[in-house]
This record gives sequence, structure tokens and C-alpha cells, in this order.
Amino acid sequence: MSGRVLAVRLRKVFHVDVPVTIAGAIIFIWIASFADYFLTVFQLAQGGVELNPILAPFFHRLEYEKALFLKTALTFPGICILSIFYKHSIAMKATFVILVVYASLLVYHALNILL
Repeated sequence: MSGRVLAVRLRKVFHVDVPVTIAGAIIFIWIASFADYFLTVFQLAQGGVELNPILAPFFHRLEYEKALFLKTALTFPGICILSIFYKHSIAMKATFVILVVYASLLVYHALNILL
């Protein structure tokens, strides 16, 4: 799916004119959030530890569905805010920081799985 198609879909959902680069960033954040969740579950099954203090209690009690719900409940509003206020410099900086954090998390998971 191309970036333009993603931008058109985001425009329809959020009723804002989102550039392709922002649409791609938002889609990456959404996908990376779920990838982080599933890779965390995989690593926990291998004996790993959850480092996120908000989600850790759910994982320790084996409440995976609640952890997924909470992760989604925390991620989705942020994505909505970023897609609406993308023109503001603070939103652009936040988007960049979130992209770096999720890219780093995915590299961290990949290294833990490979090593």
C-alpha cells in the first residue's frame, strides 16, 4: 500500500488533510506499537521482563488482553492528536521522538530475539 493511499485513508477517518510523510509516520507508529506488544509477549514467554512500568503489572498477572487494551487505549488518542495537530512544531517534534523510540524498541526486540 502506497503512502498516498494511506494519506487518503487518514483524511477520510480524521477529516484532515494529512501529508504523505505524516500519514506514513502515523501508520508506522500504529504498526510499531502492536509489533512492540507482540514481541514483548514473545520475549516474556522466553523468560524476558517487561520494562514498561505501566504495562508490567498486567503482564506479571498474565492479563495479556488487558495489557493490549491499555496499550491501544494509550496509543490511539496520541495518534489522533498527532494527525490533527501535525502542523504545529511541538507535534512534529513529538512525532519524530516517537518514531525514534519505536524504531529503537523494534531494534531492541530484534537483537534480543537474535542473540
